[in-house]
Amino acid sequence: MGLEEPQLNSIKASGIKEMLYFRKDSTDFDTFKYVFHKKEYRLPTLTFQPKWIIDGGANVGYTSVYFAEQFPNAKIMAVESEPSNVEVMKENIRNYDQIKLLHAGLWNKNTFLKVKDVGLGEWGMMVEETERAEQGSFKAVTIDSIAANFGMEEIDILKLNVEGAEKELFSQGYESWLSKVKILIIELHDRMKPGCSRAFYKAIRPYNFATFKRGANVILYKKGCFKQKR
Repeated sequence: MGLEEPQLNSIKASGIKEMLYFRKDSTDFDTFKYVFHKKEYRLPTLTFQPKWIIDGGANVGYTSVYFAEQFPNAKIMAVESEPSNVEVMKENIRNYDQIKLLHAGLWNKNTFLKVKDVGLGEWGMMVEETERAEQGSFKAVTIDSIAANFGMEEIDILKLNVEGAEKELFSQGYESWLSKVKILIIELHDRMKPGCSRAFYKAIRPYNFATFKRGANVILYKKGCFKQKR
């Protein structure tokens, strides 16, 4: 997919120094408002400077840009599976050296995935497992493998908006990385894949996270991460 005009329109977000891009007649602008106008990923004042952030389900990169502006010293892994989203993200993160794009899907094991369009637009693309590499498939990565490959002893912020794949992420294999997470921001998608919430809440039970909600997101954090109450 090329990004030549007139496919992309530019837009300026308040407090963001770089121009950002969206596709006309897509869900991009709704995602833009969710991140920059509603500030659904805003966090209370932190007691530490984040070093590592994983943006799982990065879409076209708006949340990665938002975190890069909020935490300029952090390194951000932007993980996105849908190819057309990836192409737009390349434009949006072009001037942010601290953001690394990983074209992959998050899963609970090493396998192959393919994108499944369930009719919700660009922000509602699910992935499903396939037994082998085939046309349109791509490799899955685990959160543990990302942490290991980049030498993350801790994951300061993990954002997950993975359109139902949270069911798999929290069904097995999470024990190796969940204890490393300081702050977890997640949107649960039971409407797309029943059982997401059940798997998630069962998995986090032993880890003693405090929690609150903001909009559609559940925010978990280790005590002492925030300077003041939300």
